[in-house]
Amino acid sequence: MDPREPASPLLAGRRIVLVLGCLDLGGTERQAIQAAHQLAQRHGAHAQVWGFRAPGRGAALCDRLGVAWKYLPEPWGPRGLRWPGMIWNLGRALRRQRPDILLPFTSFPNIVCGLAWRFTGARVCIWNQRDAGLNLDSRALPWAVRNTPLFLSNSQIGAQILMERFRVRHQRVRVLANAVHLDPPLADRAQWRQRLDVGGQTFVACMLANVHPPKDHATLLRAWRMVVERLAAEGRRAVLALAGKVDAGDDLHRLIGELGLQQDVRLLGEVDDVAGLLAAADLGVLSSQSEGCPNGALECMAAGLAVVGTDIPGIREAVGPQDLTLLAPVGDTAALADLILRIEGEPEARHQFGRAARARAETEFSVDRISDRLASLLDSAWRTVRWPAES
Repeated sequence: MDPREPASPLLAGRRIVLVLGCLDLGGTERQAIQAAHQLAQRHGAHAQVWGFRAPGRGAALCDRLGVAWKYLPEPWGPRGLRWPGMIWNLGRALRRQRPDILLPFTSFPNIVCGLAWRFTGARVCIWNQRDAGLNLDSRALPWAVRNTPLFLSNSQIGAQILMERFRVRHQRVRVLANAVHLDPPLADRAQWRQRLDVGGQTFVACMLANVHPPKDHATLLRAWRMVVERLAAEGRRAVLALAGKVDAGDDLHRLIGELGLQQDVRLLGEVDDVAGLLAAADLGVLSSQSEGCPNGALECMAAGLAVVGTDIPGIREAVGPQDLTLLAPVGDTAALADLILRIEGEPEARHQFGRAARARAETEFSVDRISDRLASLLDSAWRTVRWPAES
């Protein structure tokens, strides 16, 4: 088959608008942009990405992939008029676009699209739950839920929250995990280790996550203090690489200083060469208190790294049954440190975990598999405003 031709005619010519809170680049934005690219290239849809906040690295990724994007500024003004203004602006802009399907991502776009979509001419709007219940306290949310016909979640815990907290009938909910894709590395292991200022024998762990409270970097840093002390007593060194946007930078820098970790932690900010960074690491870590389907874990798995994380439903779903022994209770500094030290001290076991993680990423979370399933679900939603029967 010519790679330029769609793999499936299911969505040929369908106009799909994926709506984001912003056009920057976190895990959710990357998922949406890759989905739009796959829906267009693999399934023949006319897919666009829209965002409410100023264009950033997400818009640049759209340009690189050839995905059309649009910036729709949020209306400002009196608080009581903000929601009506957003609904009016989005409904009017979308009506000019004449979409067939609306697919918002995360709470704010889910709510505003749920309230606006019937004014747009779209045939269906699909709520897209991307987390384990964060930011679901808006007074507008129950109205948006009642007005939305179908629901997707990237995790079982997200689907459970929709059904239990908002009484969404299970027939209206489907679970579709995130896909994982790593671009080829821009720099090799040696180059990245030089950039990190670490030697070839230094143990490097990496966490991929923007810095905000649910990711609980504080617990990881306190655990890392224990790891550094234990390994230093044995004449070894360990460095923690934190890749992600630092929204709470002052608190993070202060904690690093209080713990005396200035030489043992690298704050990398937003990293474009994720594959290169992970090739330089020996272990993936994820200390989150709440996750849907965690991109940070999936990317480490795709790179062949074992993942030590917190024992929450989203991470359990990602790593699968073979890696549950590497999960610590949420907020348990000592347990997290013990797991990191255990896996550091067992290189062969660590490599076995990493090989199994890569195999799981390639089968359960492959881009082709997930995009084909998404296309099938969107086709069913457009044709019948129902999900197909669960197999």
